[in-house]
Amino acid sequence: MSTTTFVDDLLDVTDAPASWRPSPDDRVVLYGAGAYARAVLRAVRQAGGSVVCALDRRGPSLGALEGVPVFCPGDEPMTVDERASVTAVVAVFNREADVEAIEALLRSLGYGRVVGLPELYESFGRELGERFWLAPRALYTKYRQHVAAGEDIWADEISRDLFRSLLRFRIAWDSASASRPTEGIQYFPVGVPHGRTPMRFVDCGAFVGDTLTSLTTLGTPIEQVYAFEPDRRNFERLVTTAREFHRVTSAQVSLWPCAVADRTGTDRFHSDGGEAGRLDESGQTTVTTLALDDALAAVTPTDVKMDIEGAELDALAGAERLIRRAHPRLAICVYHRPEHLWEIPLYVRAMGVPYDFFLRSHGHCGFDTVLYAVPTH
Repeated sequence: MSTTTFVDDLLDVTDAPASWRPSPDDRVVLYGAGAYARAVLRAVRQAGGSVVCALDRRGPSLGALEGVPVFCPGDEPMTVDERASVTAVVAVFNREADVEAIEALLRSLGYGRVVGLPELYESFGRELGERFWLAPRALYTKYRQHVAAGEDIWADEISRDLFRSLLRFRIAWDSASASRPTEGIQYFPVGVPHGRTPMRFVDCGAFVGDTLTSLTTLGTPIEQVYAFEPDRRNFERLVTTAREFHRVTSAQVSLWPCAVADRTGTDRFHSDGGEAGRLDESGQTTVTTLALDDALAAVTPTDVKMDIEGAELDALAGAERLIRRAHPRLAICVYHRPEHLWEIPLYVRAMGVPYDFFLRSHGHCGFDTVLYAVPTH
């Protein structure tokens, strides 16, 4: 099947069902009781639907969800006939959520209709706001040619199949196509070649040093690490991790309390107190931003990793000279924005560096999806 035919087949489905939106007499059950479920609850209520309960494996110990009782799946006080008249909505959205298994569970419980993540977003995208890779179908129609070009870039069938599966899940709402974690550790998965040694590793979005800890398990000689983390609380923990990393590996570690971007300067930063801090013009603090071309002008890295909450394209623009000069192995997250799945691989390919391109997901339903660009020589 040709590239264009595959993409067109997804986008030109004439019998695709209309997305669900509740009517005033609709009764709804949510699967999930966290922050995302709370946003879904408000959107459904605003549209006129009535949420009768939420389901979560932790059950009533969570307490009520904005006045809605929470039950373990199967413990909700409904008859078989009542469930058949209720719509069940998947309202859990994270890397641990196996959405195919969740939908199968809801169907086994007898619910009349099950609404999955992409279908829900088709109707409530505005109310739910930006949510990583979630997007309405219209986005894929708009970028049809770019999506098609993105399918033709991969070096192995695993990557090509994953690219197609992610698109099928997002566009055709097929939960069986939702990704599952691949083998191996993140940034060094099975089937993707490692870079040159001794390793000189650039860690953009170092968080608290979780990737450094993973590096110690590879058994690879490590010469130098350059780690960038703008969140102050994360950086404090990163310092502790880096000390232990140096003790174990003897590698030199340079830590930068800065964000990586397309230019060196300052920008506003939103801290969530965890792993999802990001550059944001409405952020509560100001951080220093660095272009890798400036910060590492005298460095020849073997590996560059970027997990920077949607700023990956900007950071790549600020690292073009370094990438063209050093040909490092790249591990770039492509799940923070829907268009990054094809935009980032095409952007890197346009640099003209001799790379083989691989794609792997390290979480469920598209989370932690990473582009690997491996130099061919």
